[in-house]
Amino acid sequence: MRKFGAAFVAAILAVTALPGVAVAAGPTAPYDAFTLNGSLWNYSFDRSNATVTFDEWGTGLTITAYTFDHEHRFSALVSAPVGQTLGVGTFPTVGTGGDGRYRLDVRGDGRDCGEATGSVTIHALTRDPATGDITSVAASYYQDCYEVSGEIRWHSDRPYVNGTQSAVNRFFNPVDLGHSSPVQTVSITSSGSSALQFGAVVLGGATPEAFTITGDTCTGATLTYGQSCAINVIGRPTTIGDQYASLSLTDNTVSGKRTVELRVTGRSGGEGTYVPLFSSSRLLDTRDGNGAPKAPLGGGKTIHLQVAGRGGVPTSTVSAVVLNMTVTGPTSAGYLTVYPGGIARPTASSLNFPAGWTGANSVTVPVGANGQVDIYNAAGNVHVIADLLGYYLAYDDSHTQEPAGQYWPTVPQRLLDSRDPAFGGPLGPFESVTIPVAYGPTFNSHIRALAVNITAVTPTQGGYVMAWTGRGQPPTASTLNFTKGSVVPNFAVVKTAWCSECGEHPAIVVSNYSGGSTHIVVDIFGFYDDGQVPGGLRFHPLNPTRIVDTRDGLGASTFTGAGTRTVTAPSSVAGDNTYALVTNVTGVDPANSTYLSLWATGKTQPTVSNLNLTPHEVRPNAAFVNVGPGNKFNVFNAAWKVDVVIDVAGTFEFLPGSVPSTQAATLDGQMPLHSSPTGTPLRQTLR
Repeated sequence: MRKFGAAFVAAILAVTALPGVAVAAGPTAPYDAFTLNGSLWNYSFDRSNATVTFDEWGTGLTITAYTFDHEHRFSALVSAPVGQTLGVGTFPTVGTGGDGRYRLDVRGDGRDCGEATGSVTIHALTRDPATGDITSVAASYYQDCYEVSGEIRWHSDRPYVNGTQSAVNRFFNPVDLGHSSPVQTVSITSSGSSALQFGAVVLGGATPEAFTITGDTCTGATLTYGQSCAINVIGRPTTIGDQYASLSLTDNTVSGKRTVELRVTGRSGGEGTYVPLFSSSRLLDTRDGNGAPKAPLGGGKTIHLQVAGRGGVPTSTVSAVVLNMTVTGPTSAGYLTVYPGGIARPTASSLNFPAGWTGANSVTVPVGANGQVDIYNAAGNVHVIADLLGYYLAYDDSHTQEPAGQYWPTVPQRLLDSRDPAFGGPLGPFESVTIPVAYGPTFNSHIRALAVNITAVTPTQGGYVMAWTGRGQPPTASTLNFTKGSVVPNFAVVKTAWCSECGEHPAIVVSNYSGGSTHIVVDIFGFYDDGQVPGGLRFHPLNPTRIVDTRDGLGASTFTGAGTRTVTAPSSVAGDNTYALVTNVTGVDPANSTYLSLWATGKTQPTVSNLNLTPHEVRPNAAFVNVGPGNKFNVFNAAWKVDVVIDVAGTFEFLPGSVPSTQAATLDGQMPLHSSPTGTPLRQTLR
């Protein structure tokens, strides 16, 4: 057995350089080299970066390469079948030889391929005429273990092409659905004696749609030794869980291509989910200087209300807050516009009021980049109160935030109407009613808040209604204020509590804080879960945007009597994944008493109301409005002439890839409301 050796010292990886930039000279003939490219290995050993040895024995040869610091060591053994000698040609191989096949065994860094099959092509081989010993060899090989292929050169003048890449895989950290990962880069450096030439980059594999190439200097490039190109990739998962793809780039190496395996994991995250507060928190009261100077808000003036970091709202990762806005003692008719801090005031209203009025409206408003919401008063002087009911989470780029409450729209239904004789009459002075709901075992234990419209009807004295959990001390905030003989609605997102006496169901409590009696009507439009039921909707905040104003023909025309208008939500507020709009609906100057109902086009009109109106008033109310195909919804007016204004503060969206088919049907209005096993809601006197 003869042994030939040569030592070469340098770094393992080739020098990286941009095409066109001068770099160190490449390998020169005669070549001593060993290259490996595959799903696990990617190396190029030659005179510039490794020690290479060559052994000839029996019917075979072994080439070995190792870095000077011995961090990496690889070898390839090639031998002919017993009774044959190595010769020029292409031969099938198996790891241990046999069955008339050549033997090919590639191993290194503690890994070997055992019985792997493959092939070897010996391009040229010379021997010493006197001794018969091999004096040069040029070969290429492929072994299906790790899909490794490469070139073998020993004292050969035959050129070879190779490239080393910075990675054979790119695994991205988990990414929230709807968002993209940071860019990852794969660079490829020419490391052969001849130029490395590329074709086109292609994304393939199981789910290529989950990845995007954002930069590519490799397609069509020709790289000489030491020159590099790069491919930038981002992951944007389309479903929850792992998604895989392969980035392939054709080239002129022996394998004909190189591949980078990609993986990204989609997660639901917390963006757009809702955190209800157990008890409301007062962020603003101009009567006592809480949140703003102790003075009425003047006409044309704006309060810059800090909300981030107050009342349980995080200092960051909050997208919007839900406020119950109340005005009292206005010196003239006017309106408030509540909008994100730091932006130009939009053409929208949040709460309209007449002189001398005390009333409230639920307002969902995005939080500005400065952590504030702005409150503008159009005219006169008025005291303003803002009570915080909850907040929506913003995108958290740390990807550690877990979901809070997701929204589930239901078939709009009437939970309570005290005018029904079965209920036993109006709520008496300081009387409460506990209202349970039941949506089946999948949801009941996960329900954390209800989206309801509460209306006080013909109270005998002035007062207010409070909707709350019924647990602990009552909150200091009212849900709606009323005067004697009025009809006053207000939309509210009300946190639930578990009600054992209601047959083990989630429930809310509605309390009459008045020395007189009042009828109460409660309609439900949806609920929030605890983030643990797959398939709910997420809130997407928008700067308040007016989409309907029948006074000037925007979106629909004036109602001249009973009838229905169909409205198309514009693309500026609704898209392919939109299921519902978060709106403020205002009725303007009705000729007589009427009410409005809003629902998704294509669905049956519900037997509920969103806004009750008395003659010649301007009255707003928040509403969650489902949309049908084409993002259309209907507006019904019960009677008389009236104008309608609709402003949109956000949408509820499907989270792409997160809605299992078994749950998706419930979002199409098919979820039934079951009666409480106890029969009617529970009445009790406040203590």
